[in-house]
Amino acid sequence: MAAIAAPVPEFDTPRLSLRRWRSLAPDAGRRAALEAELGAVLTPRVLAHLPVSLQLGPGPDPIAGWIDDRVAESDLFVALTRPEGRIAGVLILAAFRADGGVPEIHIGYLLAEAHWGKGLATELLTGLIGAAGAAGPLLLLGGVDRANSASARVLEKAGFRRDPDLSDGAADLFVRDLR
Repeated sequence: MAAIAAPVPEFDTPRLSLRRWRSLAPDAGRRAALEAELGAVLTPRVLAHLPVSLQLGPGPDPIAGWIDDRVAESDLFVALTRPEGRIAGVLILAAFRADGGVPEIHIGYLLAEAHWGKGLATELLTGLIGAAGAAGPLLLLGGVDRANSASARVLEKAGFRRDPDLSDGAADLFVRDLR
């Protein structure tokens, strides 16, 4: 499967504005401010259920490295609170297309601990489904560590279904078909 740009526009929900990282950080000064704010979101508890490839790496500036890695492999959206414009979390969309097939978008989302339990993750996914559905037929896939039952419930509330054939002993894969 070939990697492609995620055919999903920036979008708003009642409490969030989802904007591409590249549009928010056009210069070094703005990027530094966003990195500092994102550093408060990417806490050990927020990252706990993610695979090693999505953990903060070593080095003098792990947040910058994390962002660069996400942008290199996917479309990174920043979830900003409305109307304040503070970073509430991120949405990661890695899109692929098999020859002649419907695009598959692998999704990942992270919310700051302060926003847990308030329905923002469900709101974010519902907004994504609306924006992605308007972009054409797509298949959304979300992997969840089996120890992260809260994230699995969020996906189910947003209409995703667990696919037993794509799940394994460590993680469940949830699918939402937008055809």
